[in-house]
Amino acid sequence: MAATQSPGQANQSPERLPSLRALVFRFTLAPSLVLAVTLGVLFTLQQIHERRQLLLAHGRASAEQLAELIDLSGEHPTHLRLEWLDKSLMALMLEKDMVRSVHIYSADSADLDPETGLKLLASQGPRPKVDITAEDVKHREPFIFERGDSLQVLHPFKGEEITCWISIELHRPYFIVGTYQVALVTLLGLILCTLGALIWATFLSERFGRVFERLGDRLESIGRGHFESRDEEMNNRELHRLSSRINSMAENLRVYQEEYKSNVLQSMEDLRQSLDAMEEQNIELDLARKKAVEGSRVKSTFLANTSHEIRTPLNGIIGFTNLLLKTELDELQQDYLQTILRSSENLLTTINDIMDFSRIESGNLVLDHTPMDLGLVLEETLQILAPFAYDQRLELVPLIDNQLPRTLIGDPLRIKQIFTSLVSNAVRHSSDGNIPVRLSVQSGKDSELVVRLSVTDLGNRAVPQARRELHQLLEASPHEQGQQISSTGLGLAIARSLIVQMGGSIGVDEAVGSGATYWVCLPLQLERNRTNPIRERFPGSRILLADPNRMTRMQVAQLLQHWEVEPVEIGESDTLEPAIEQMWRHDALPDAVIIDTGIAGGDFEPFIRCVQCLADTYQCRIIVQGSPVELRRCYEPLRTRALAFLAKPVTRDNLLRALRRAAPQQNSVKPTGLYPALPGPEAPRVLAVDDHEANRLLIGELLRGQGVETTVAASGEEALELCGQQPFDLILMDIQMPGMDGIETTRQIRAGEADRRTPIIALTAHVGTEEKARLLAAGLDDYLSKPVSEAQLSHTIQRWMKIIAPQRPERNALDIPRLVDIGESLELSNNDAALARDMLQMLIRGLVADEQEMHRLFAAGDHRGLFELVHRVHGGCCYCGVPRLRESTGRLQELLRPLQDDEETTIDERAVDAVIREIRALREWASEQDLDVLFGLVELEGAGE
Repeated sequence: MAATQSPGQANQSPERLPSLRALVFRFTLAPSLVLAVTLGVLFTLQQIHERRQLLLAHGRASAEQLAELIDLSGEHPTHLRLEWLDKSLMALMLEKDMVRSVHIYSADSADLDPETGLKLLASQGPRPKVDITAEDVKHREPFIFERGDSLQVLHPFKGEEITCWISIELHRPYFIVGTYQVALVTLLGLILCTLGALIWATFLSERFGRVFERLGDRLESIGRGHFESRDEEMNNRELHRLSSRINSMAENLRVYQEEYKSNVLQSMEDLRQSLDAMEEQNIELDLARKKAVEGSRVKSTFLANTSHEIRTPLNGIIGFTNLLLKTELDELQQDYLQTILRSSENLLTTINDIMDFSRIESGNLVLDHTPMDLGLVLEETLQILAPFAYDQRLELVPLIDNQLPRTLIGDPLRIKQIFTSLVSNAVRHSSDGNIPVRLSVQSGKDSELVVRLSVTDLGNRAVPQARRELHQLLEASPHEQGQQISSTGLGLAIARSLIVQMGGSIGVDEAVGSGATYWVCLPLQLERNRTNPIRERFPGSRILLADPNRMTRMQVAQLLQHWEVEPVEIGESDTLEPAIEQMWRHDALPDAVIIDTGIAGGDFEPFIRCVQCLADTYQCRIIVQGSPVELRRCYEPLRTRALAFLAKPVTRDNLLRALRRAAPQQNSVKPTGLYPALPGPEAPRVLAVDDHEANRLLIGELLRGQGVETTVAASGEEALELCGQQPFDLILMDIQMPGMDGIETTRQIRAGEADRRTPIIALTAHVGTEEKARLLAAGLDDYLSKPVSEAQLSHTIQRWMKIIAPQRPERNALDIPRLVDIGESLELSNNDAALARDMLQMLIRGLVADEQEMHRLFAAGDHRGLFELVHRVHGGCCYCGVPRLRESTGRLQELLRPLQDDEETTIDERAVDAVIREIRALREWASEQDLDVLFGLVELEGAGE
């Protein structure tokens, strides 16, 4: 829209625009002047030409007349002729204004002038300005001689031979004066024409200026809202039309204004009524909002309490089941316990689905970062979904990359939820065949690894509408997921939201006329405290693998080859016994025979007889492989002959356990324990506080299995009493307890601490965002979500023992810590030199930005931001051998902890300067060192080459 101008601005015409008077003058005077000048020039030229012709005509006439007279006087005596000639010349000279002089020349005489070649016979007047020569009078006709300022008319005398010429020199001033007179008259005419044009232009400009000024005043008045003003009629047709249109515009604007006022009044009345209705609706909405908030609070409380009440017994069920699985059990008992464990984990996954769906809707979902075996997570997922797959005659085949680390940092429950959604979707769309589930390493950098999972279905049971819905769901943007989703796509929608929050991606590759491959890429962190696992090897071992399913046979064969076992594959049941007999004859029996129940083809009696024959006749070590249902059918007849029963989907641990029993003598690695020794000179003392007896027993058993001295307490009061009696290195605190809860117990423990701070780790079934923030703000150092797995507990204990390990031994007063301790770095990384170097490099690279941010936060007085920064730097120091920086950041962290919400209290500047001083010292040290040499990586690489 164009910006409107005020009347004052409209009256201010731009300086560069020409005025109407200037335009009138320009288009009136300019043509008049051009025409007058043109006519004056033409008139002057014409007059000059006419005067010249007149002068020349007079000269020619005089010369002709004089020559005629001389010719007529030829019969008279000579003295009369000369007298008459003088009189004639004198008569010509009387015309002083035209003739300057008259001369008669002869070219036939004895005494000729040597310069001109002529003889002057008679003359009247002054000497000509330019003399005539004999060369100039060779013509026989009269002519005009003009040279320089001389203008002469030459006329020959009559006769057969022309020897005499009459020269009349014309008077040029006569011509010049006439020219000036003509020019003066022309100039006067030009001046008169210009004055007339100027007067006419002034008249026109004044007249039109008044007319347009009056029209402008009318338009300005209309622009100000005076629509009743009208302009008078004009006596000019164009101006009259313009005036009529202006009056018509004013009338239309007046009508529009009246309609506008009427509409505004009506709109104001409608708006008032709408505001009254909106006020009533706002009151109703406010009441509805309060009810919804209260309902949401009740729902959240109900879900949290329900989750807590279910997770607490599940913690005991899952924990004691895992403990029981470590005892001596037969295969059937292990199968039953595995079923209990999988069912409990499935129930836990369902609870997480309910909680996650609520959190995803509200945007409060928080992911855990705990150590996990991603391959084991996949295998557990497939074991849970295997019964549903067997109903459709499907085999779930896990194909896990051997390069995948055994321990990664992530959220195992949410990742299992993603795996469950993708595999369930593939089972729903397939029947009669194999569903390969591939887990591989796509890329890696620093401490991060990108893992790719792909699930390929057969597509022979897929409904086109459901398949299109899933594709649209995967291709839609996140803000479009609020559309209505069917029950089929709900699980995939939740999985996609989880993948996006993890920073990953999901997609589908569909082949024409066949199934589709759904893939997921997830970035996962490598565990800092990881150790390179020692791969078990069985060199020289041979295993016969009899399985009609090519894909499951390939999976088992790849696992065997990874453990340096030579697989001998047989795909047809008819060739099994002949092959064993041939090997027996050549004394080349395999160390064990893995027989899949698929060879039975549904008829187990021949299958059982075949296995009994192989075991009794050829003394083969038999491992029976198959689905749990099929294994139960042949368990009793073969329990005394089969070395192990291997349930499908085949997992790495189950196959390795069976392989150890089948070829124990070939195993080159003997297990030395499940968990590495904890840091410190002696076993750590841990206090476990929980009001649930089963959880106390479980925590105690798990900790004692790791060599931890454990003390349990059933309440907060008992925990306070035990803390007063003896110091503990670590406290595991349940939060929701009757009487004194975990948070209040933590506050009282913190209040009683003097010099040493004991790490307190929360054990809670509430895993919401607000709950975790509340726990950390209340003084707890870490948290574990129930149910707690043995791996999670072990990882947490190891991490905190390494943090507090330097504080446990008594130090000598003269023992000054080093700036960098390479030995401590290696110890914190389990003697992994590359990991220790990477951790130290990551810490040093961030020190520049940390120092600048610390200066800014300290200058701004942002205590909370400074505490979070120092806490993060201190956490990084706990994984590197930098004792001095770790101590200085630890002191500053404890100083800032009670001042987070107190912006008025000043911070001890010396503590901040101490941290900054240590940061600069560490940066200066790093600039002069080669970390590869310090950690011995250069020598290792050279030795490897």
